[in-house]
Amino acid sequence: MTRGLHLAFEAASHTEVDAFHRAAVAAGGVSRHEPRYWPEYRADTAFVSDLDGNDVEALVKEH
Repeated sequence: MTRGLHLAFEAASHTEVDAFHRAAVAAGGVSRHEPRYWPEYRADTAFVSDLDGNDVEALVKEH
């Protein structure tokens, strides 16, 4: 079993980041950070922890 992993997926839009967060929480994930803009990373992101303690992130970066 893997624990402590941080896995990030690139989304196509902020709408997809929001949808990822809603779906992951509905499936039993624990919200770590609701969707928001992080200026230091120039990205909209959302973080959810799974039941094994892994962090899953969806993000869309500014170009």
